[in-house]
Amino acid sequence: MGTESIPMTSMPPTADQAERMSQRQIKKHHVAIMLLHWFNAAVWLTELATGTALIVSSHFRVMPYWYLNIVDGIFGGRANMLHFHIAVGVTWMVVFAVYFTFGFRTYVRTRVLHGIPIHESGTWRRFLALQCILFQNEEVCLNADDVRWLKIRALRMLGHSQEPLPPQGIYNAGQKLFAWLVYMTIPLIMATGLIMSFHLISTGVVQWAIVLHFTAVGLVVSGLMIHVYMGAVFPEEKPAFFSMITGMVNELYAYRHHFKWWREVKMEEQAWEEKLAGGPGIAGSHRLTKVNATPAQEAEVTNPYCSITGHGSLWRRTFRAPAYWPPYVAGVVLGLVLLATFLFMGQGLGASGGFTRYVVALLAWVAPSYAAHHPYWSNYYQPGQSPLIAFLVFELIGVVIGGFVSGWLAGRVRITVEKGPRISRRKRYVLALAGGILTGYGARLARGCTSGLALSGGAVLSVGAFVFMLGVFAAAFIGAYFMRRCWL
Repeated sequence: MGTESIPMTSMPPTADQAERMSQRQIKKHHVAIMLLHWFNAAVWLTELATGTALIVSSHFRVMPYWYLNIVDGIFGGRANMLHFHIAVGVTWMVVFAVYFTFGFRTYVRTRVLHGIPIHESGTWRRFLALQCILFQNEEVCLNADDVRWLKIRALRMLGHSQEPLPPQGIYNAGQKLFAWLVYMTIPLIMATGLIMSFHLISTGVVQWAIVLHFTAVGLVVSGLMIHVYMGAVFPEEKPAFFSMITGMVNELYAYRHHFKWWREVKMEEQAWEEKLAGGPGIAGSHRLTKVNATPAQEAEVTNPYCSITGHGSLWRRTFRAPAYWPPYVAGVVLGLVLLATFLFMGQGLGASGGFTRYVVALLAWVAPSYAAHHPYWSNYYQPGQSPLIAFLVFELIGVVIGGFVSGWLAGRVRITVEKGPRISRRKRYVLALAGGILTGYGARLARGCTSGLALSGGAVLSVGAFVFMLGVFAAAFIGAYFMRRCWL
């Protein structure tokens, strides 16, 4: 950091400092770790590709028939595919057994990790030592700062805190939790996989192994979705993804996201420079100095939503807040609403189907004969019966009323045009109209929208729902590249 001192707490660097730090690289992963990571990724992709194709019965299947036919054609039958699945799994177990054996032997000889004896007093230090015994990797062990990081992170996602996150080591608390999940489920997946593959112990044990195997794999896959998104898609974490290819991250990323680890690296550099100089001569300007401001003092930022939540009734805090609901809360509430529609109405949510019925009602009023004999519109119109007598029609009315009431309570009801600074109102209107037409056509072509097909279809594990959402996200990422100038 040149002539700057190494701070004890993270401070925003100046523009010049940030530029210099972004040009410097820090070693994060060794070659062995990267090879193990990509070996593990290849095994999981292979096992998922074959494992999901093996889950087939007359009553249930995970993948569509076209996928099953392709995989069967590649392996020449399900029996060969099963043998391949077992062989890859056994290879995976052997590699991990070798890694665990040599790691455990190293640990037994030292009896200490990171200077923490196993029987040291103090709850957190003892908990840290026990984690190191269990996981054989001190870098994924949770400490008090990590628990505080998770708490603040949850409050910030809910819009109830602006406190800065505590500094993290080489992995943050979220990454450590995923490591916990992987470390705890891998032995279960391996054990149940062996029982299932070789029909060990008894039929009852094999049946329980199937349930536990699928449950453990499902948990890891759920975590993998977040892990892949955060590493490969989320812009702020892109350096972490490429570090698994190059082994390096830039110093600015390390400073902002893994400050405790960055500080350790700089202190090691300081000690090395002092050793070369025979004293503190060269690195004297790098002295470790403590910043006066505490993280709490640095976090003195006014948050209008927090000020509202600190006073008034629950009604006011929930519905009269000027800020939007946090997406996590809104997602949970939306899920509960979807569940309620299944319980009370016998069907899920939807939107495009309701608009279709509005169009059919207009056609039936203007040209009833055309609507009754049209190959598509006639599915929604029968003479003597109004096409508007349907749940989705009234649901859309409720959405409009609910949206207006919500905006009115929060003081957001006003006439405005949301657009970027580089386009005119007229262009925004044209783009909105074109986008609406394409979205409506696509929803009818897919026989459902993000509500009827994605939410309601996904709730009943429809394969089409997941294929649809993958297509939506892929198209959105591609379209965002071309349309970004309309908003930035």
